[in-house]
Amino acid sequence: EVAAMFDLSKPRKKKKKKKTAEAGGAAGGDDAAAGAGAGGASGPEANYEYVDLLGRALELVQAANPDHAERRTFKMMPPTLMKVGSKKTLWSNFPEIIKLIDRSSDHVFQFFLAELGTEGSMDGQGRLMLRGKFMSKSIESLLKRYVQEYVMCKMCRSPETALTRDSVSRLYFMHCRACGSSRSVAPIRSGYHAKTKADRRAAR
Repeated sequence: EVAAMFDLSKPRKKKKKKKTAEAGGAAGGDDAAAGAGAGGASGPEANYEYVDLLGRALELVQAANPDHAERRTFKMMPPTLMKVGSKKTLWSNFPEIIKLIDRSSDHVFQFFLAELGTEGSMDGQGRLMLRGKFMSKSIESLLKRYVQEYVMCKMCRSPETALTRDSVSRLYFMHCRACGSSRSVAPIRSGYHAKTKADRRAAR
């Protein structure tokens, strides 16, 4: 039995197998560790939020377009209103605000008539005359709504946008010059229409 234990003619297959198994186990452990590392990379740490991904995309866009790296910011001026007689209100700085937000005066005009449910007109200087009494606070609130919907880009919050109308669908689309995004905007809905004497006569 002792001679058999020291018989070198017989290869120790089991021990080699054991070493191989141990080596395989070590390799498997390394692979598992690597897999765990890879799994960790795809875990919560790598699950970027949408805002983070958008921020990275904007950085790439700004790097490729350095001219648009600086955002144009503007401070909205409050509307200046004047009472005209007892039934009309003049929006005297309407032309300046139109120039500031870079929008068509007709589009802004139609928006306010629909939201206020009134009638109005623009004089030779581009000032807006509204039928009825209106406070600066209510006009300013509507102006902020207009800017949010028809001026500010909802992706990057830049005011560097253009509003165009599709000739086929007749829908308005807003294109951002800063990040390149594009979206359709809500159509101007007709609000309450104040009845005039002519309307009452027509209804009879």
